[in-house]
Amino acid sequence: MDPFSLLKRGLSYHDQKVKKATEGITQAEALFRPYNSANSLLWEVGHLAFFRNTYIKLLNPTEKLEKLPNETALFGFGSTNHAPEVYPSRESVVAAFLARGQRIDELLATVSPEHWESNSPINFPGGKTVGSQIEFLMLHEAMHSGELMYISTLIRRLR
Repeated sequence: MDPFSLLKRGLSYHDQKVKKATEGITQAEALFRPYNSANSLLWEVGHLAFFRNTYIKLLNPTEKLEKLPNETALFGFGSTNHAPEVYPSRESVVAAFLARGQRIDELLATVSPEHWESNSPINFPGGKTVGSQIEFLMLHEAMHSGELMYISTLIRRLR
């Protein structure tokens, strides 16, 4: 049995949720912020794409990361709301999220048990080892996937 089967299923499940949540959504709708204070659908997907790069760095610290324009400022820790024209297109954000998921899946196929259990070079909550931080990131991704599904439902009902 693949030791990462649950993690891989989770990544695939979140890929499907993002595709479903963003299908047929315009750029303006993707930037809609419920109550004018909650995060937008585009921010949610961009935030998850940002953190999928963290999975990649944890699994392969030497990997050169692909980033969206202004990704860290728009979607990273402590990011704030910006003017709509600053954000990349919904399509490019979703594509980045999905491509990074595919890369994580490829890296999981080659990660050694020693690397998985090694101390993480990144300092953030969720544990001290590479594996425990990746497991934490999956929980973080699940939480935001639920939020983006809720926002997508609001967008569709408010049309």
